[in-house]
Amino acid sequence: MDSLYFEEGFTIRLNSDSDPLFLLVDYSSRSYPMNMANQHYHDFYEIFITLEDDAAHLVNGRYVQLHKGDILFLRPQMLHMSIYPRRATAQRRIIINYNHEDTLAGLDYQVEKIRSLFSHDVPVLRLPPKFLTKVIARLNELFLAGKAKESGWQLEVYSRFILFLLEIVRLMRHSTYSEENHPGLPDLKMYAITEYIDTHYMEAITLRDIAERFAISPFYLSHQFTKVMGTSFVTYVQKVRIRYALQMLSYTGARIHDIIADCGFASSSQFNRTFSSFCNMSPSDFRKLSSADRDIIISSLDPERSEVVPAAFPPRFKTLPRKRRGIDGMKLGILADILFPADPQALKEQLSVLGVETVCIDIPLCFPSIASYSTLSDRKLLELADLGFDISFIIVRSRILASDDEGARAAAVSECIAALKAAEVLSAPFLGILPEDGNPDQLIKSLSMIIEEAGKHGVAVAIRPEVGSAVDGFKGAVNFAEKLDKLSILLDPLALLHDDRENTFSFFEEVFSVLGSRIAALMLRDRLDDRSVNIGKGIMAKTYPRIAALLPHSMPLIRAGAEPATVADDIMYIRRVFF
Repeated sequence: MDSLYFEEGFTIRLNSDSDPLFLLVDYSSRSYPMNMANQHYHDFYEIFITLEDDAAHLVNGRYVQLHKGDILFLRPQMLHMSIYPRRATAQRRIIINYNHEDTLAGLDYQVEKIRSLFSHDVPVLRLPPKFLTKVIARLNELFLAGKAKESGWQLEVYSRFILFLLEIVRLMRHSTYSEENHPGLPDLKMYAITEYIDTHYMEAITLRDIAERFAISPFYLSHQFTKVMGTSFVTYVQKVRIRYALQMLSYTGARIHDIIADCGFASSSQFNRTFSSFCNMSPSDFRKLSSADRDIIISSLDPERSEVVPAAFPPRFKTLPRKRRGIDGMKLGILADILFPADPQALKEQLSVLGVETVCIDIPLCFPSIASYSTLSDRKLLELADLGFDISFIIVRSRILASDDEGARAAAVSECIAALKAAEVLSAPFLGILPEDGNPDQLIKSLSMIIEEAGKHGVAVAIRPEVGSAVDGFKGAVNFAEKLDKLSILLDPLALLHDDRENTFSFFEEVFSVLGSRIAALMLRDRLDDRSVNIGKGIMAKTYPRIAALLPHSMPLIRAGAEPATVADDIMYIRRVFF
């Protein structure tokens, strides 16, 4: 990194962050006193390049350790904050913020390759020296173009920046990054709690509720939170709420009464008291200030933002979407087997850290010590019940239910009936069946017997339609629903698509119009080039927000088909889009 050009305080800027094309390159140093008090996000891309050996970031509540030369990629609306250690000298770093058009005629594939830099499980690039020198050379070219500012320099700067991105795309396969030296579990849990606060500030948040959600004692939470975050739990919650209240007071015409509700305050007196303690004035007096004076107060709540060029952390960042109030009781959950739990207790801890409310679980698949539902002992079942899981679906995967072999089919039905007993004991309202290929008529016969037995256990039955399975997509689901009036649908929108051409709003409008009352839950996943990717980063990117507007009633939203490393980001995406 010694050959990298760096000048303290130098910046290169094209346009503003609200323009379709925006670029800001900031060369500066930061130290421990400038650590942010809260995670933040913005509507542009950010590339963080550390020039020192000891730096870290929180990314959606996840701790990421960085070393000299590491490059961190932060996509729009990703919660993050930098963490600088206590040391005598400030740490040099380069921050690049940018926006660009989502598509370029004829170059869509190339644009998508660049955008893919921001969709990796852990979006960090660490290169061996021989490859890092190529990146440094591109950065130096960008620096010199911004420094010289010759005729047409803006176009030269942007061209150099695109070449820098292209170099990274070509070198990504040589990355040697691996997660390491992160804080212990207590610290990680505190970071997960701050992520939860930053995305749920508009709701009632108490120390006791959070302690229960994350399976720790209130006393321990209070002590550990102050130790890790440098401020008390209550102060942190208040500061998050006040930061968003300041945004709304300064950059929207919202009434103070609505701001109080949208920022999570219980009453006007609580809001006024808290606001005054942070800002030394009333909310109405703040609104009377000039925009420059308001910006000074807003910046005072974030040490780094008060130091950096304004465009890097624009004062008008968008508040998180309001919680949908039309549908109460919506639960966010996960398909348990994607976490690879070692045992039920480990699964419980993972769910607490992620902050999900419910789970869908195939018990024999998750826990190898349990061979099948038929062999699941009463003692083991009661042990699971004692852990207090909130289970939306007990899952059974079976192609044999649609087999033409009567004996095999009878055995599969018996396994499902055993799973119904587990669902009853664990208070799971649904048995979810994920059929594969086979004879649809035979599957209907099997389901008829299972549904009849399910009524005795107080459990409903749902199937997942999938193109190419015995329940062949949307039309197959309609056929099954017509023949089995007590059958519910476990809807996986991606599984209904024959190909990308059916990824249309009108298609899903028809799905919800016909099956809406039958849908018991949504299973959410995404794909790109036939591989699983983060939700919203593949062919469903534009469709999930539309589906969110179509939901006919409250239902669990279940993340399925993910790698463990992507789950935290996907949980964040689901909350923003569907809640």
